[in-house]
Amino acid sequence: MAATRHEIELAEKLAKHGKEMNLGISASQENLFVDPHSADWFTMAIAECLIWTGHAVRVDHYFEVIARYLTLGNTKALEEMDVFAGRFGPDKLISAVRGWKSILTNLYVPDVSRTDAHGLCEFQRTCMETALRLFYEKELRGVGAWLFCAPFKIVVAWRKEFWERQELDDLLMPLGLEVNRGLQKLIRQRATYGQNLTKEHLSEEEGTLPDGLATVYMVQDMSRKIASIANTRVLHVNSGLYLYGADEFE
Repeated sequence: MAATRHEIELAEKLAKHGKEMNLGISASQENLFVDPHSADWFTMAIAECLIWTGHAVRVDHYFEVIARYLTLGNTKALEEMDVFAGRFGPDKLISAVRGWKSILTNLYVPDVSRTDAHGLCEFQRTCMETALRLFYEKELRGVGAWLFCAPFKIVVAWRKEFWERQELDDLLMPLGLEVNRGLQKLIRQRATYGQNLTKEHLSEEEGTLPDGLATVYMVQDMSRKIASIANTRVLHVNSGLYLYGADEFE
């Protein structure tokens, strides 16, 4: 079914506002990736996404301490995490950091500052396979679909040279409260590109990692349709949905 004029206009708004948001994200990451505290880019992206969620707060030495644990396995660094805890408390922060450490320990982490778009997508796929295996082996806690996908978005928001590459649309994007609310608006409008989604798919409480990733895949397919209509990337649609759900535009 062809998109209506209203749906085309909305797709273009999602693309426009989403790209503007991503430009802001890219600019805000300048210090994060220029001065990475001797850690790799992906470690810094994990640390940054924990601030996005409110697990951690941006204070002195936070990135240095979390890098000591994620890259070097320095368990004493965990004892220093209390002072960096955000709204969920230190236990949730430590659980999330330990969860990502479990994933990283079980795979090869490429230099995401140098890999191409296809390589980054392959790295995410390998990460996902590892995370799901650990989940089913009951060895992974603290990392749901949002915390899994968000570091990859942070990396590609910074690497603007990827934004014209179509293969970037294979990189799974995080959902979260605002994105889900944006999707619910599309469902209420009966938008043709969201016809396979229902509100039951979009719980505001994050479920298990497998359940969350199943929803991410559904939304990814819908986001590709919107991106195709607006001649943009799924990355920008994702940020556009965030702003749409936050009532930043109509």
